[in-house]
Amino acid sequence: MSRNLLFFKTLLAGIFIPVIVCFIIVTGVISAPPVSQAQGLKAAIFDIAPWGYLDKDGKIGGIEFEIIKAISNEMGEEIDIQLVPYKRMIENLETGVADFAIFYRSKTSEKSGEPIAKWGKLDIIVVGLSGTEIHSYEDLKPLEIGVRLGGSFEPRFDDDTTLKKFSVDNYNHGIKLLMAKRLDAVIGTAATLYYELQKQGVELNQIGEPFFINSTEDWLHFSRKSTNQDKKEKLIQATNALVQNGTFDQIFSKYLPEKWNHF
Repeated sequence: MSRNLLFFKTLLAGIFIPVIVCFIIVTGVISAPPVSQAQGLKAAIFDIAPWGYLDKDGKIGGIEFEIIKAISNEMGEEIDIQLVPYKRMIENLETGVADFAIFYRSKTSEKSGEPIAKWGKLDIIVVGLSGTEIHSYEDLKPLEIGVRLGGSFEPRFDDDTTLKKFSVDNYNHGIKLLMAKRLDAVIGTAATLYYELQKQGVELNQIGEPFFINSTEDWLHFSRKSTNQDKKEKLIQATNALVQNGTFDQIFSKYLPEKWNHF
């Protein structure tokens, strides 16, 4: 009798367990992980003042923050803004964690994201102390020039091994060395250099006439892995509208002295 009972239990298990498993799969009790759904736009900005930073109240501010808020208003929808280190911004763009980011366009940048709209140009300048005369590229030859570690500014300058280039950790470090007269000049974007001069309490009359090296185009780069591909065209339209009506120029001009606005 016990053998028959054991056989009967085994038979039932063999019949009903597969049926139960099939029922669970069909009814969705066990299912594949959900496919990620499109949500609101997310933008990553890099944590380098004056482009992006935390103000004294711990809130995000800066040029790129104001640009993205203007785009958000033009589109009529919220954009979640992430303030991250530059490297993290690129990673977030490449993986789709961020839908878009703003940085200057290059062959390298195009690998990280699709350039979809240009908002403006960034002037690259060299500044020295008052009395340092820089009127031509040749005038750079005898100078010791502070260059931000990892910075890329203009092909001729970047590749010129005859120039006396001194690596500095960041623009803050470069300006400090300039004011201590341990450097003759510093290269960088006009907005960034001016921000650091202001931050360190340096008056413009202490600085010589800036020498214009080059300008780079700053573009919105869209993530190829974004789940918001359907919003890309609306983003382009909003950016172009703000370029044409002068909104971006108004934002950018707040971060430059008037005489540095156009070289």
